[in-house]
Amino acid sequence: MSRKSVAVLDVRSDAVTVLIGERGVNNTFVFQGIHTLPYDGYADAEFFDTERLCKAVTECMAEAERSYGGRIRDIYVGVPGEFLRVVTKRCFMSFQTKRRVNPYDLSALFDQGVQQEQGYRLIRRSAVCYITSDNRRTIDPTGMVSDSLEGYLSYFFADARYQDLFVNTLTAYGVAKVDFLPVSLAEALYLIPSEVRDEYAVLLEIGKMSMTFSVVCGNGIVYQNACSLGGGHVTAQLYTEGDASMLPFDVAEAMIGKINLSAKDAPNAMIEYVDKLQSYSLPIRFLKERVRAGLDLLCESISSFLESYGDKSIDYKPILLTGDGITGIRGAREHLSNRLNKVVEIVAPKLPYYNKAAQSSLLSLLNMALDTRRSKGFFYKLFNGIGG
Repeated sequence: MSRKSVAVLDVRSDAVTVLIGERGVNNTFVFQGIHTLPYDGYADAEFFDTERLCKAVTECMAEAERSYGGRIRDIYVGVPGEFLRVVTKRCFMSFQTKRRVNPYDLSALFDQGVQQEQGYRLIRRSAVCYITSDNRRTIDPTGMVSDSLEGYLSYFFADARYQDLFVNTLTAYGVAKVDFLPVSLAEALYLIPSEVRDEYAVLLEIGKMSMTFSVVCGNGIVYQNACSLGGGHVTAQLYTEGDASMLPFDVAEAMIGKINLSAKDAPNAMIEYVDKLQSYSLPIRFLKERVRAGLDLLCESISSFLESYGDKSIDYKPILLTGDGITGIRGAREHLSNRLNKVVEIVAPKLPYYNKAAQSSLLSLLNMALDTRRSKGFFYKLFNGIGG
């Protein structure tokens, strides 16, 4: 691979994607190879079928390499919320005299807060904010004069079994180096503008079988929780009554994609779907009732996340919704907003042709991987030093 290119592996709850890309003009991306395959997914931080998962990963690797025309020697693997543990700490250090803060001070401050998490390994650390001796709050104190430095710091730990699974699979394929990136932090930094992150922001990613709730501030995450509920559980509500018992799941998803929860329909209106084998039809009223029931199920978990955080700093903050689980259901955002009594906004990449919330995790990982590769470069370290 060229020095400008990186490879990322996005592990969603229903599919895996391998993408090779580099930075384009105006902060866009150039895709050089990409392939996606479905697999059985996971629940409660356990994969249903690791053999099929590993097969899907290696097939995606081969297809992406074929498009790129070269081998992948190192790769960045995303870690979803269910396999991630976020720890926040306040660390403090004082200096003998007032002096300029340098990158080595930041690294030493981060080292103070490192601890072992049983069954997890540290993969990333980032700063919510720093505070100097004159109570100035900043994202980057480098070069500022102070006789002390306090940091509100986030540490990201990945499930060791998750890491071992992908390291073994990818090294067996021929990859020399595997790094891991927290998906929630990657999305927060890429999707939410820095001026919004200066205060608290709430990011909610809902996938097909999992959701992750994060409270973001600065360049860190102060609270995170995840559970095994997603858009697939909304679709599954169609099968709690007899109307859809013989309906294939993919057909049910396609029919849900045709409704609008906010629209008024005739009492006897039907939704029809025709595939290669036969046609299907269901009452719109039934579809809407079941979808609303599924969304209410998600809202119960979201409400519990809000209560668990228990800080008034997010009381009037909108919930920033992303992911491929429910953002494609028209009227779902409004239903969540009414049910939770909070403003809900959909956030997605601001890129032509890739401005869908379903692309959020993949492009956020690519963005973080490119930034990480750049920060490890010789000239970056030469001019910026080595910090946290």
